[in-house]
Amino acid sequence: MVNIEQIRFRTKVCFIASQGVLKTSESTLKLNLSEQYILSYLIENHSTPVTKDDLLKVGWPDRIVTEASLFQVIRALRVKLNEKNKGDVIETLPRVGYQIREFTREEVDLSEQKSNSTISKINKKTIISAAILATTLFGSCVWYMSPSQTEPTHFLIEHENIGTNNITFITKNLEQQVDLRNKTKALFSQQINKYGKITATNKKIFFYKADDFYSIAWCQVTPETNQCKPMTDFSYKISANKWNSFTHLIIDNKKLFHENVSITSESLYEPLSVVYRSYIGNYGIISKVSNFYISPTDQSNVFDYSKVSFIADKKTGRYQALSLSAESLKITKKDSQFIATLKITPEVFHWAYQNNANLSENKAVIFSDDDNKSNSYKNNAIRYDYIIAAQKRLQLILDENSGLYWLHSSKNNPLTLLPTEHY
Repeated sequence: MVNIEQIRFRTKVCFIASQGVLKTSESTLKLNLSEQYILSYLIENHSTPVTKDDLLKVGWPDRIVTEASLFQVIRALRVKLNEKNKGDVIETLPRVGYQIREFTREEVDLSEQKSNSTISKINKKTIISAAILATTLFGSCVWYMSPSQTEPTHFLIEHENIGTNNITFITKNLEQQVDLRNKTKALFSQQINKYGKITATNKKIFFYKADDFYSIAWCQVTPETNQCKPMTDFSYKISANKWNSFTHLIIDNKKLFHENVSITSESLYEPLSVVYRSYIGNYGIISKVSNFYISPTDQSNVFDYSKVSFIADKKTGRYQALSLSAESLKITKKDSQFIATLKITPEVFHWAYQNNANLSENKAVIFSDDDNKSNSYKNNAIRYDYIIAAQKRLQLILDENSGLYWLHSSKNNPLTLLPTEHY
């Protein structure tokens, strides 16, 4: 038996300095070197405040960085330590620095640590199983109510290569990461059991987990260019209780395709972007199309940003207007975790949908995004979206409240001027 020391915080997350990992009862997460150095230094000096200058020297001993790098690490540590409220573990001392006050030291059996780590269980055998999930990793989206924000969210982001597929997991805490990884492993395993192999190849897949829904987006890429092929991008928003429905859709290889939707009106100009999305909830799979209009203003990187959404009528197959919104969009690239951050300020929102006895917006995930947006307009709440990946005329956007979606842009859309990167 080999005993090692771990530090237990009030958030029930433990830090094992000798291994550079954080763990909970369900998972283990490796910290990068700067995160390890800074967290260890804060623990060693828990009885006294630690200045920002000290942490900059500790976190990056071989190079000079700005305070922005330190802020990024502190934000990342807050997420990985599962801070529900700022300061639960790392306390900010205005005009001084940071300090950790409350923790306990424990000794644990190293062999037990290894057996309890959920993420470490995604080993070669699991990855082969998970590789099957990649074939099925086809998108999702559902309702997540978030409070008004004053600054962008810092996400926990992890990557996994499964077969020839590249997977990105985006969450707000460690538990959500574990949940996504376990579901991915199970999905691949089911596909392998049915077909004896991984049927999905060369896919770029993105998972996002919120408190109340899952969101998945993916596309088929060309190996030589790593670019998404036309008409292979899909996104799904999935109610938390409908994950199995999504699993069956993927495992059974149900036909997935883009619908050619023509929506014309004398009062509507050609949209600068179009979004095709699918929702899985209590009413089955429902399709939604949104037209985006973006116009420049007299301010640099600030645009008028409006959207008209339509949903498919399951009886007739025709699309009906659902909502219209107008917003102010500011594009920023500074200190963003992704390609760019979009600061969105609400201006006007209109519901075309009306309650009826046959369809309740409280049960239909298709209404959740717009219902959420209606509330944000009432509260005049600023929100942030994030450009996760981009190539010519195609961007992957993350909206915390509605999940992941692909934006098909015309050449006049200012978002096409951003760097064409893949996260």
